[in-house]
Amino acid sequence: MSTPTSALRDLHRIHRQLTDLRERLDRGPKQARAAEGSVQKMESDLQQTRESAKRMRIHADDKQLQLKEREQRIKDLRGKLNACSSNREYQALKEQIAADEQANGVLADEILEALERLDELASKQKSAESNLLRVKDEAEKITGRVTAEQQMLQEELTRVQNELKQAELMLPFEFRQEYERISKVRGENALAQVDGQSCGGCYQTLTTQTINELFLSRPVFCKTCGCLLYLPDEGLPAVKA
Repeated sequence: MSTPTSALRDLHRIHRQLTDLRERLDRGPKQARAAEGSVQKMESDLQQTRESAKRMRIHADDKQLQLKEREQRIKDLRGKLNACSSNREYQALKEQIAADEQANGVLADEILEALERLDELASKQKSAESNLLRVKDEAEKITGRVTAEQQMLQEELTRVQNELKQAELMLPFEFRQEYERISKVRGENALAQVDGQSCGGCYQTLTTQTINELFLSRPVFCKTCGCLLYLPDEGLPAVKA
């Protein structure tokens, strides 16, 4: 196989490696940030649950205080019944006692509901605390793994970048200017291997002239997608005009 074809094939392989390494380098920090975001959300959920429980406890305590005050008032009113000087006063006290007892019944129901809600919030808080510990542990593991991988990937990226520089030196002069122009902008998408009679980048069928020019070791670009073309390792049968 001709030198330009071999050089372009190697360059394309190296560019694909570089793309993969850069994507992995970019993906790692995103995973770490996502994990940290999960921790922050869990912390926020836990804080909201704690605040809700605190407000509900204050609400329940306030209702219980009201209940005790009314119970004391009922007790005081009952004590006044025997001291009534008229039937009208006696009936008024009885009506007040009945109203307070009815209000206390409502308060007792509200207190029971508040205490049930407190139990629910306590269970929710316990679950949130457990989830937070789990997510924190997972985030620490992800951060540790990403940190270790970043160093390894960066070292590999440097190695492959140096390999690319060496491979570019193997490219014949007549290809180099065109290759450098397009590869700076498009990276691995600057190159495409011929697939059958088609461009491997856009799958557009190539003309007979285009394929014959490839066999003549000339710089050939796909007229549809603009990729710099090269023949596969096994080659192609020559196509005659």
